[in-house]
Amino acid sequence: MIAPVRKRVKAKGDHDCFPCTLQRIVIIVLAAANFVVCIATVCYFRQLWRQPPFDEEFSDIDFSRLYDRPEHSGPVPGPSQQHSSTGKDLEAMTERTTKAPTPELRSTDATEFVPPASRACPICGNKLQGPMPTSLRGPTQSCTWKELQDVFLSDLVGTGPSRLSDMKDFCIEFGPSCGGVTCSFSPRGIEEAMCTARASHAPKKSPTKEVSFVKECKLEASNCDEETAEWKAPNPFAKDLHGTAIVILAHNRENELRSCLGSLLAMPEASLFRLHVSLDDPAAFTMMEGCAKRVAAAHNMDVEIWKASARVADPEVHNQEVIKWFGMNTGKIAHHYWVAFERAFMDKKFEAAVFVEEDLVFSPDFLALFRSTAGLLEQDPSLWCISGWNDFGFKGTASDPCRLLRTTYFPGLGFLLTRKAWLQIREEWPIAPTMGWDYWMRVAFRTFDKECIIPEVSRTHHAAAKGSSVTSAKQLRLFEAMAFADIPSSCVVAEPCNHFGNVSYLLSQEYEAWLRETIADAPKISVVELKQKVPHKVGTQMPSLLHVVPFLREEFNGLAEAAGLLPRNTKGSIPADLRSEHYGVMAGKLVNQRIPLLLVDKRSSRGYLHREDQLRLDPGYEVVAGARGLSCDEVCKLRGSSCDKMQLFFLNDCNLLRKHFPCEAGCAHQVGKELPVYVPDEFQPTYRQCLLTFISPMNCEAKHSSTSRLCACRLIRTTTTL
Repeated sequence: MIAPVRKRVKAKGDHDCFPCTLQRIVIIVLAAANFVVCIATVCYFRQLWRQPPFDEEFSDIDFSRLYDRPEHSGPVPGPSQQHSSTGKDLEAMTERTTKAPTPELRSTDATEFVPPASRACPICGNKLQGPMPTSLRGPTQSCTWKELQDVFLSDLVGTGPSRLSDMKDFCIEFGPSCGGVTCSFSPRGIEEAMCTARASHAPKKSPTKEVSFVKECKLEASNCDEETAEWKAPNPFAKDLHGTAIVILAHNRENELRSCLGSLLAMPEASLFRLHVSLDDPAAFTMMEGCAKRVAAAHNMDVEIWKASARVADPEVHNQEVIKWFGMNTGKIAHHYWVAFERAFMDKKFEAAVFVEEDLVFSPDFLALFRSTAGLLEQDPSLWCISGWNDFGFKGTASDPCRLLRTTYFPGLGFLLTRKAWLQIREEWPIAPTMGWDYWMRVAFRTFDKECIIPEVSRTHHAAAKGSSVTSAKQLRLFEAMAFADIPSSCVVAEPCNHFGNVSYLLSQEYEAWLRETIADAPKISVVELKQKVPHKVGTQMPSLLHVVPFLREEFNGLAEAAGLLPRNTKGSIPADLRSEHYGVMAGKLVNQRIPLLLVDKRSSRGYLHREDQLRLDPGYEVVAGARGLSCDEVCKLRGSSCDKMQLFFLNDCNLLRKHFPCEAGCAHQVGKELPVYVPDEFQPTYRQCLLTFISPMNCEAKHSSTSRLCACRLIRTTTTL
């Protein structure tokens, strides 16, 4: 504490003492510095206040350069297509404003890729190859490496070191998100050094004599021989989709809508479709409608605006919990989708429609995906939709832009649905899909035994930094970690589209045949071995050979983390359900060892594994519908038997629930320890629904006063003596 300075009268001839003068100087300097800091702070906040928000800046991106392609016979490009920025400008702006994942296979300079004069030679052909079918024609990019001594690259990609050649291959597969490889010093030479892949392209001086290799890749443009090119073979599953609806569901985010429309309408093939924007926020109708019409006009396109009114509750029909749910975000979104589906298929009578949300942007071949495969939905009744999104399409695990997959897990985020499918779905749509319309759709797909076509590398990307499904930094990191294709469309407006080459392998019978053959012939890795980072014999003697991993769903979280199937620092960002699966089979990759994997659920209803690896409902157990409020332990005890939670997994099925309960309001997904159940409590929002779960573990002890459980009780065998 500074003592107060006493005032004294300065005598004649007195001089200021040196400490006092120094004190005054220090005070003056500090005051001046404080004044400068205050001025700088005010200026900073004024600049920050004037700074355009994240989404507004992103909305100014010119997407036309991203979608460059050869001449087409469609309409004259709009203004934004005629005056485009350079590829470098676009890439820099995208990175600066969105930090979205740089699309896979993007060149370091987009202007280096020059398609042939007639059209781009597609990277996908009509010849299938590999144990997991792909129509990828071969290498589509060439990479060179610049060796730099005594430097390192920052930001580790993947986990764990390996040899230089392996890390280079891994870095190429990881795409533009890997800038190069850094190796530790080794007296035996660089080939004996341990190396890791790094995200940065900018080297920094190393204090430990590290050596770095900076990657530079560019797309290779190959000329297609007009007479012999295999890609010109007719595609029996192609449909031009002329007159098909594209419906953008939007709320009140003008900047996201502008970005979404700009991304979509930059594709020449968009001229084939009829564009609609469905709005559900009355307070933003005028703003959003004006935005949509301005963007459409800039691309010489028409847009029809739909307006969805709020859900009207009826106290005579809906209880208080249901009415409360109508006002929640999940209730509003579910109602908006219902209205959009009904308007597209029942009012407008479209035979098919593409549904997207306002916060998505699209790869250049997004529409080519639907045009190349829509015929599959007509010829294969087990298919209901085609989606541009892969829930597990992360950088490093998803690298083949030609490979398409089948999934029983409805993906959403940019999908084509048929009217025929909606006519079945609408009959089951519940009053209150409390966990969200998309989770309810997943239940419907499984109930009706239907699937969706998805790409290994996504054609849609979640661009917004905020929204109903993005509520944390971890979730944002997860979206940033998604691979995103940047493949020019090889299709033109006036001709059938064969962009993905031979897609016949996606027909149910053919898909099942190759899957069973692959699983039967592939070597196995146990979950224990995988968590031990794979035995030495697997990583060195059988590199790049597809392996099968038999597993149980309750092991999936630890399994995905050990294999590197989930990006770093994203654990817990999404629910722990098995996404992108095909009846319990999911494709992935052991990232560091670059070993392709097929994860196969031991309980899969399709029985893909060898008999000794499969699990089935034990015939020594019976399925019992319990009374309301009882646990399965109590239900089975009343019968003089016991419950086994391992058997409950087989009861987690809508069709089985319907055999034991009325399920008047259909089936839906939920979370809770007592699932699967029936809800007879009229005060619950899920009244008369049968509830199953994609997430929750099974439990014999749990119970709820509002539900009746479905239980697996051991059969009591009696012996009769004569």
